[in-house]
This record gives sequence, structure tokens and C-alpha cells, in this order.
Amino acid sequence: MSAKIRPIYTIITRKISVNSPKQTTVEVISGRDSYYKKMGNKALDSDEDLKPEGWDDAKPFKEIPGPKALPIIGNFWRFLPGAEFYNVEMLELHERLQKQHGNLTYLNGIPLKDPILFAYDPDDIEKVHRNEGPWPIRYGLPSFDYYRNHVRDDAYQGVGGVLTVQGEEWFKFRTVVNKILMQPRTAEMYVDSMDDVANEFIDNIRRFSKSNSKNEMPEDFQNEIYKWTLESMGVIAFNKRIGCLKPNLQKDSTGQKLIESSVQLFELMYKLDVLPSLWTILNTRNWRKYVKILDFFTEINMKYVNECMANANTNSNISEYEKSVLERLAQTDKKIAFAMAGDMIIAGIDTTGRTMAAALYFLARNPEIQEKLRQELKSQMPAKDSPVTKNILRESLYLKAVIKETTRLSPISIGNMRRTVRNMVLSGYQIPKGVSAELCFILLRAFFIL
Repeated sequence: MSAKIRPIYTIITRKISVNSPKQTTVEVISGRDSYYKKMGNKALDSDEDLKPEGWDDAKPFKEIPGPKALPIIGNFWRFLPGAEFYNVEMLELHERLQKQHGNLTYLNGIPLKDPILFAYDPDDIEKVHRNEGPWPIRYGLPSFDYYRNHVRDDAYQGVGGVLTVQGEEWFKFRTVVNKILMQPRTAEMYVDSMDDVANEFIDNIRRFSKSNSKNEMPEDFQNEIYKWTLESMGVIAFNKRIGCLKPNLQKDSTGQKLIESSVQLFELMYKLDVLPSLWTILNTRNWRKYVKILDFFTEINMKYVNECMANANTNSNISEYEKSVLERLAQTDKKIAFAMAGDMIIAGIDTTGRTMAAALYFLARNPEIQEKLRQELKSQMPAKDSPVTKNILRESLYLKAVIKETTRLSPISIGNMRRTVRNMVLSGYQIPKGVSAELCFILLRAFFIL
């Protein structure tokens, strides 16, 4: 999701291997969730301050390699015009850091930014995740957090969404939304609608193919994929067809403006939250652009949520499991429903669109995999107009493998953000609790099949 990542098809060329209404947030936590919560608390309370095995033999934290910070100006100068990191894409920045300093790199001396540890070794990444406790601390988007909890607290009312909450609040939020979003029957209820969206997208692909002698897609085909993604997200988040897949969609249409705003949003997140920036103390140009884009998302989200709930009120005879995701979330907590709908649109356009583009690219580069997938789908859907059903989705095992392998080879982001909650040893170095770390799984070369 990071803005400065190069287009998905140029990142990597790897071979594919085979509840009841009106409950409060706290009340929704089930007995099983409480059990795991207590178990996790006990584990953290008992050993978070202990020295792990190998601690005394490990090198001290201050000896971790990384760009050397200069007195007063730190490492800020490296990002200035003419310096080594100026205008460098995020993926390339990490490639340089790993090559120059190894699989564990420490970067400090950036004004208004926490020092950060970059982990590139899969064993280190696994160890951090296994020691994060029941409530992971994930930093990384302070600009988004500030917007929702301060700039537009009038709209979000203290519920920033899954991207901003931490610790126990994250646990409570996920407990509410997981009970609805993670149920197989929730996904299955949208199969027919999603099939309609997919068929419309395929019709557009056929039209593009017939428009030129080489049967190629247009140069801006990524934007067409984003249209399909947004249309799909609209069905799930708002139970609504936005109309993105209509031929000759106008540039000033709501759908196209949402897509362009999503792309710009992640570019600005990179500039505000990753690169050196003064937005926390000054009303910078990038910050003003960022707020304007998020205001647009907020107003559209508010409009679509209100429309969805108004339609729900006029159709009160349907069963609980026929209700949309938004309706069921709203029965539990309307503020969570509003925040989650916004999260699905903002995050869904970019992440799902990039994953689809990567899957199509990998399949094109690996025709034998493409043919094997084609044969599986033909056996499930023998006729060209055979609809996709929930049973077909359950039985399409090779399709699931292709999607899983795509996300492994081409992750949607550089890595996960974590703050260590206990002492540990990584790559032979002492890592105390409270260290901000980025777990950079996009560079896990050891897992790639070349």
C-alpha cells in the first residue's frame, strides 16, 4: 500500500510455485476471546522484562549497523536533493539498506520520526510476530490517526478504525468486526453480486481486446482493475453498485475520483509518515492535500452509509443473515460500522487492485500455470455463461493456491509495523522492548523460487 512502490508488475518477476443488536463493544467479546486475552496477559506479565536465551551473548543494540547519524542533523541530510535517498522509491530504499547494512538495519536521526529497526530475515520476522502478545502495537500511520481522531472527530467520534487503534482497543475493534466479516457465510452471500461485477469487468476486457489488432489491454489497464475493485468494494461495504464499470466513465465521476484519490492518498502517506516531514508542526502543502482527499472520502462514505441504512429501514422483513455487512455492524455499533466501511473503500481499492494485477501478470508469465488453472475452472464451469457459485469457490483449490502464491511473491505492502513488547535477540543483537520495527517481508529472497 505504500505510495512509492513501483507498479506491481515491475516489482518482481518470479516463477509461481506449485450478535445481538445494541451490544456495546466490550459486551461483544466472547468467552473464548476473553480466555485468549487472559492467557496472553499472563504470558506478557510473566516475561516481558526477562532476558531471553542468548541475551548475554548477543551484541548490544547500539551496535546494530545502519546509516551513521551526524551530530545535530542526524540522517535527515540523506533525504535532501542530491543526497543518496532523495526521491528514492520505498522498495529501492529498502534494497539499498539491506545491501549496505545487512538483514538487520537501524535508522535514526530523522526529525519528528521515531528511530526504526528494519528486519529482512524471515527468522527475525517470525520471532517478532511470535512475541507480540495478544494486542500487537502497530505504528506507521500517524497522519491517518490524527485526521480521524482530531481533524474529523465530528465524523468518527473517537473510533478511528482498524488502521489506527492499538493494543486492547485494537482487540475490541477486531472482535466486533471479525464476528461478521470473517464468517464464510458473509462472503457467500455476496457471490452472486460479485459474479455480476466480474462479468461486467470481463465484458470490458473483451471490448478492449477487440479495439486493437494485437488484442492488448490499454496502457492504463491498472485503472480499469481499480474500477472493478471499487465496484466490488461498493457491493460489500455499502450494498451498492457505484457504476465504475460503465464504458467511457467520466473523469469527474464519483467512481473515478475515488480511484484517483486513493492513489494520491497513499503517495501522500509515504511523504508524510515515512519521509522526513514537518506536517506535525506546520500546515504543509502535502498535509493540506491529504486532508482534502480524506475529507472527500469521509463525505462519500457518509453519503453511502446513510443511503444503505435508509434502504435497510424500508426492508425490515429480511432475516439476520440476509442483512448486509454494514447493517449487521451498525446493529452492534454504528460508529464502528461507519469507520469500517471507510476502511474497506480506502484500503480495498489499492490492495485488491494490486493483487489482481500481480496475479494476471504472473499467470501471463507462467503459461503452464495459467493452463492448469484454466482446466480447473473449465471443469467447474463447463459453459461460458456458467455462474460462479459458493460451491465452485469452495472446490477451486488451485485458484486458491494461485491467489495465495501471488500474495506471497508480491505482497501488498513493504512489511508490517510492530513495536516490540518484550526483550528478544534478533540476528545476534539485543533488541529491548519498546523498539519500533518494520518487518520487511517483500525482500524475503530466501522464500522466492527463482
